[in-house]
Amino acid sequence: MNQNLQSPLKTDVCIVGAGPGGALLSYLLNQKGISTILIERQPHLHKSFRGELLNVDGEAILSKHGLYSLIQERGALLLEEIQYWENGKSIHTVSPGNGESHVGIHVPQNHLLEAIVSHAQQHSTNEQVLFNTIMTGLLRDKSGKTVGINIRQNGVPAYIEASVIVGADGRYSAVRKHSGLIPEIRKHGYDLLWARIPAPVGWEPAVRMASMDGQQLALFSQFGGYVQIGWNIPEGAYSKLREKPIAPFVEKLVSAFPCLSDSVAANIQSWSDFVLLSVESSYCQSWAQDNVVLIGDAAHTMTPTGAFGLNAALEDADVLSELLVRMSADQFGSTAQLQELQTIRGAKVQQQLARQVEMESSFQQRYDPFFKTRLTR
Repeated sequence: MNQNLQSPLKTDVCIVGAGPGGALLSYLLNQKGISTILIERQPHLHKSFRGELLNVDGEAILSKHGLYSLIQERGALLLEEIQYWENGKSIHTVSPGNGESHVGIHVPQNHLLEAIVSHAQQHSTNEQVLFNTIMTGLLRDKSGKTVGINIRQNGVPAYIEASVIVGADGRYSAVRKHSGLIPEIRKHGYDLLWARIPAPVGWEPAVRMASMDGQQLALFSQFGGYVQIGWNIPEGAYSKLREKPIAPFVEKLVSAFPCLSDSVAANIQSWSDFVLLSVESSYCQSWAQDNVVLIGDAAHTMTPTGAFGLNAALEDADVLSELLVRMSADQFGSTAQLQELQTIRGAKVQQQLARQVEMESSFQQRYDPFFKTRLTR
């Protein structure tokens, strides 16, 4: 429940960030009788977010805990294939793997979060959710030990005492900053322009790719009848790009996908109809320090390529919940087990980060003449 502060607040685990990873972790801990306070800087769960694709890993975790069916009730869209387009036509398709029914599932983030948080509130008294709440620092005792966090809710300073603090607060994590856990940041040579437009009639649910000026252009079908556009541009090029008229730019989009002509004309009329995302990935050499631990983008920021980020955060939350349940047996007297999260999850995360680099570097090969010739044999 969302409540006004009655300081001091005390809990077993304080989770900073009510995104998918933080919300799932709070729910799983509540099911085991572990109290949590989940804080969120926004006033509600309807946050603007663009990485909303579940893969089979994320779907499996949500199904494992009986949550995926609740999300389906609110609405989700199975994407049937990945298509590679050139000159307004599909030249190659990738179908779901053996035993799989999709290449991704679009789930609006508010559907996912509301399903998890509302279910937690219905079945547990161990969770408190505080909106309009910002972490301002770590709370330490006289010996320097971290015993909680300082916060500001609706502009009012307060604090939360907790045995464990979890940073689930994204790529610009306040928990990471205040705990001194430093990420290694990698630039990928491109930035990303996002836009969302209504899908034309008959638009089949799929991921569609095209090469535009040597850069990747990706379209993702979304629940509710929308198309999300992700358009790579050279890193740092946007300021110069937006000095030019937008018409020639969007004409390239229409030439790649002619059936979007009417929707593009009606919905992309200025540069302000795009949102710029600065693309980078990162990896913290240590995800935990004393009783502070990071999950999701706070520990390992991923690029949009491959849609790994959301699913990795859910996997982190699933593993960390099991560790915290074990730690609760001795009232969180020892926090050494927090290091095991990275031991268990680190190798897969690093593989995914490497896979993103490989996918980005090899994308253009699909449009090289030799590759296309092999596809059509």
